[in-house]
Amino acid sequence: MVKNNAYDLRLAKTLFENTYAAHVLNDNKDVIGKLRIVPSIPLDRSVLPENAPVVSPFLLVIVDDADINKDNLIDFEERVSYALLKRFSTETVAFQHCQFYYPSPAFIFEQPGATDTPLDPTPVM
Repeated sequence: MVKNNAYDLRLAKTLFENTYAAHVLNDNKDVIGKLRIVPSIPLDRSVLPENAPVVSPFLLVIVDDADINKDNLIDFEERVSYALLKRFSTETVAFQHCQFYYPSPAFIFEQPGATDTPLDPTPVM
């Protein structure tokens, strides 16, 4: 049941430093999610106290909208994680995991047009 292959992603920079927008595409190239990705890179050891703990870089993934439910949540997160870790890791930074965040429905419903704006299939780029 669980696929080990990644979803396709369309990535774009945003107006914020180190924040990216992404559309998640299923196997049929339909948009099934809108994400914001914030790479969390630890400070250089030279600017930290000697006894500071060692931490690994990770990707904060804010799920703004997605076609998910209790039956496909784990598969969604696994496939998105695989795609993002592969896409963002470089020779100098190897992200260790993705941390998913789902904004509260109460917060979303307070936004103008929240209940009448469906997933936008328009490309991010």
